[in-house]
Amino acid sequence: MRRINYVFSKLKSILIPLYVVLFCMALYHVIFAQRIVPGVSVGNISLGGKTFSQAVSELKTREADIPSDLTLIYKEEQFLISKQEINLKYNWDETVRRAFEVGRTGNVIIDSKDKIAGVFKKLPIIAKYEIDEQLLSNKLSMVKAEIYVEPKESDVQLVEGKLVLTDEQTGLIVDEEKVYNNVVASIGSLSYEPIYVHVDPDDPIILKSELAELLPQIEKMVTHGITIKFEPPESKDKTTSKAFSKEWKIEKEQILDFLTFKKSKDTSNEGELEIKIYNPKYESFMETISTDVNQLPKGKVTETDGEKVTKFEIIQSGYEVDVKKFAEIFNEALFNGETEAKLVIKEIGTADKDTYGIYALLGEGKSTFKNSIRGRINNLTLAASRTDGVLVPPGSTYSMNNTIGEISGRTGYDTAYIIQNGRTVLGEGGGVCQTSTTLFRAVLDSGLPILMRYPHAYRVAYYEQDSKPGIDASIFQPSLDFKFKNDTQNYVLIQTNWDLESSSLFFKLYGTPDGRVVETTEPTLTNVTPAPATEYVDDPTLAKGTMRQIDWSAPGGTASFTRVVKRDGEVLYDDNFTTRYQPWRAIFLRGTKE
Repeated sequence: MRRINYVFSKLKSILIPLYVVLFCMALYHVIFAQRIVPGVSVGNISLGGKTFSQAVSELKTREADIPSDLTLIYKEEQFLISKQEINLKYNWDETVRRAFEVGRTGNVIIDSKDKIAGVFKKLPIIAKYEIDEQLLSNKLSMVKAEIYVEPKESDVQLVEGKLVLTDEQTGLIVDEEKVYNNVVASIGSLSYEPIYVHVDPDDPIILKSELAELLPQIEKMVTHGITIKFEPPESKDKTTSKAFSKEWKIEKEQILDFLTFKKSKDTSNEGELEIKIYNPKYESFMETISTDVNQLPKGKVTETDGEKVTKFEIIQSGYEVDVKKFAEIFNEALFNGETEAKLVIKEIGTADKDTYGIYALLGEGKSTFKNSIRGRINNLTLAASRTDGVLVPPGSTYSMNNTIGEISGRTGYDTAYIIQNGRTVLGEGGGVCQTSTTLFRAVLDSGLPILMRYPHAYRVAYYEQDSKPGIDASIFQPSLDFKFKNDTQNYVLIQTNWDLESSSLFFKLYGTPDGRVVETTEPTLTNVTPAPATEYVDDPTLAKGTMRQIDWSAPGGTASFTRVVKRDGEVLYDDNFTTRYQPWRAIFLRGTKE
């Protein structure tokens, strides 16, 4: 009997607490059946024990207390990110649904653990929100850019003729991922506490100690400078070649600009500092030289059937700088301390003639040079001969200045009248504008795009002998040029001819017709103004009573015409050419010498 009482007593001590626990659990589930379990909170807003509507209402009410800006801090600087800037919108309904999931996942162990823990401590959840990720990324990138300090590599400078090494400097870079994570955590937890921006050091790659080891080699490379020399290849027809021997002296400062320093990737000396030459400044310099040196191949249409080409041949191959091979020579010359490097030239234009696509006449231009003096005739025909036969590659730009080369007495040009500094004066190359004018007319007729054209300052009588005013093009080296683009799929051949008996100059452009149609209006001349009164200038070097004319009168006016180029009904180019000619006075020198 005593044993039975003992067992009953023990059962009672176990069952009563169990009944209490079960009762409490039952009561807990009854009370929180439609409420958020205790302890659940968003930031410092407690949602435990609230119904769905109560929780949503509480969050909406407390939203007004949330700061409008996030603050990022780096040292003394502050960067604000407003909600509006990143389109931040909280979704309180979704947030409360997430709150209701706590303790109701269906996993008995996890749910029991959360329910018990919630009685004693907070169970924080992240607020649901929408944000424009791109806008936030842009904002953080701006902050990053404000804080970023670029590492400064050690470098070599020329100071008073001596090579000096500069110190390296460690930079700073923002840990953008960490900042982003802190920002979204702050938004989700509604904390909006200041966020301190974390930065990492950005170490330079080129150190002064490493560069010092290369200093003797650098001194050897730059001490004497280097001269690039060009000798043109032999030409069968020397009258058509624009090339002359040339050289370019590269001084210390420019060589130093060409040098870059990089860590080797070679397994045998990986990580060691090396001197390299191939950088944008060197490439830009070589592009300038190539433009000056390169010569396009030349061809000739020898037979036609109407506008159709029946025979075409290459009469002179062109050449260009072999940039790759010369880079090796230049590199070797610099590293060996040599003072000269000869350009390497390779021939171009020796391919099968049928590959050029010279099938038909695309356009032609004509001008008259009657009453020209002998020097002017020499100049315009010489320029035309150096343009004759040029093959312009597809997609390339033709430059008359580059094609005819230097205009000077050294290159065969005579003295004739030119327009310079607002006066008509004698100068080398007078009359070359007759060539550019005639080519301009041929390009107009062909429908090719004109990239650069400068009219004359005043109306020149030569260009109005067979044309109305406004269809002229002047060149004056090095600034004024005539350029057009070959926008066809094949080469364009420029072919010239002249007739001294009729004083006529002709340009023809051949290539592959692509169906374009050209409509050009007749030029009109408006706002005509008479030439100013003749000016007489006393000249004590001329005998008294002697008169010498040095400038000729021309009325002013505005000439204009249009060109529309179509293909299959589509307008390719709609050009308006307007030229405002100045009225020009005649000027006479009047002798006063006794």
